[in-house]
Amino acid sequence: MKKLLFIFLIFGVFSQNTKADTIDFWHVYYNKTKIKEFNQFGTNEIIIKLNSIKAGDSLTVRYFRDTPCPDCPSLLTVEDEQHRVFVSSKGMGTFNPVSFSLDALVELKKQGYNQPFEVFYTDGVVKGRSEKKLIFRVVIELK
Repeated sequence: MKKLLFIFLIFGVFSQNTKADTIDFWHVYYNKTKIKEFNQFGTNEIIIKLNSIKAGDSLTVRYFRDTPCPDCPSLLTVEDEQHRVFVSSKGMGTFNPVSFSLDALVELKKQGYNQPFEVFYTDGVVKGRSEKKLIFRVVIELK
């Protein structure tokens, strides 16, 4: 009986010391080709040459997390540093792809916009700015 109690005690101690290791991550596709995999740690940046972008090219995000919501609305927004929204795109459900066209960003770059574009992701009902997650920045280079 003492051995059984000791075994339960050992399992109880080890199970309390372990923590779930869950990290949100996302894949980014240029048209249909995966170009990057990111997570919530580090500086996430995509650099695209302006002369390589064709009309209709797009970026697609597939966002993954440990608590998926299959029927929640998802939203990608492309903003500047003052949070002015240039492009937004809606989807449905975690893990499902959400895409946006690069056309508007190319036009802004041609008009002289020189800052990185910030891409934010949200799913579910957005109640405030703090619920938006900056997932990466897009830099469009002239050369």
